[in-house]
Amino acid sequence: MNLVELAARSTPPSPSTAVLRTRARRPAAQDVAGTSLRRSARQVVDALAGSSGLETWYLGRVDGETLLPLAVSTGSRSVTTGRRVRWSDTPCRRMASGLGPTVAPVVADVPNYARAPFSLALGVTAYAGLPLHDRDGRLLGVLAGWSTRPAPVVTPGLEPVLRAFSELLTQALDAEVRDDEAQRATEREAVRRRAADKVTSLSSRTGWGAVLREEDRRCAERGLPVALLVVDVGLVRSSARLQRATQAIVRALPDALVSRLNARQFGAVLPDVEPDEVAATAEEVATALRSEGFTASTAWATSGEAGDLGAVWLLAEQRLYSARRDGVRP
Repeated sequence: MNLVELAARSTPPSPSTAVLRTRARRPAAQDVAGTSLRRSARQVVDALAGSSGLETWYLGRVDGETLLPLAVSTGSRSVTTGRRVRWSDTPCRRMASGLGPTVAPVVADVPNYARAPFSLALGVTAYAGLPLHDRDGRLLGVLAGWSTRPAPVVTPGLEPVLRAFSELLTQALDAEVRDDEAQRATEREAVRRRAADKVTSLSSRTGWGAVLREEDRRCAERGLPVALLVVDVGLVRSSARLQRATQAIVRALPDALVSRLNARQFGAVLPDVEPDEVAATAEEVATALRSEGFTASTAWATSGEAGDLGAVWLLAEQRLYSARRDGVRP
């Protein structure tokens, strides 16, 4: 049984939901490949596009200030899988903040939606959407659809079906996050064995590059937010002091993959974090190092700020050099 059938069964039987069950479209053959989340999401968005009265649907992952579409309904031209959208421009941001209803058959009647730059640019006439939250209540993404046709007719009873789909997609996303955590643990150990720095026993710059490639793949496939933190410990004159700095960083970053990038600089991959969490983490690392007598500087950048993690790393290093030049502490 696929996700579309499960969602249909999870909603109370009624004439309105029966329409959505019987008119679900099969996903295109070329989209079968990919993660289970993407396959499930593609089934959902295509089913909704063919049944709801709204011709465009997508599942998007919120990544800091951007929204990354993970699956988009067939034939959509206004939004593309993998092409980021500014989160603040969307009616979805207003919906997720509780500033409008789940279903807006006439967008002009909901000023918060109608005035969103995304709505104005596309000429959105009707909208529906729901947020996806993890078990801790954090916003992961949105399932949303809209129409640009004049006076579209939105299928009655859409909201309960949309809620069922959102719940199932959230479960699929949580499952992939747990799988990613297990994969990262395996990769960390493999990287340490293959490319360990002899003094610190951390991953070396070579290992760091391998980790970024894997994280970049996850970012592209699943939309999981990633931050890169770079740390400068200043001039270190002995192996003992370098090991002490290493221990302070690793203790402050128990869940991160830490690498030694050069004589005085370390890098850390922080997966599935929000920008405000990265800022607090950077401060904790800097405080831990300064308590040990090191002249610490930190800087960071997130996956939502650049096209790939190589560019994110470059941005973080540029910020670090600027902070060192200007004597700025986090």
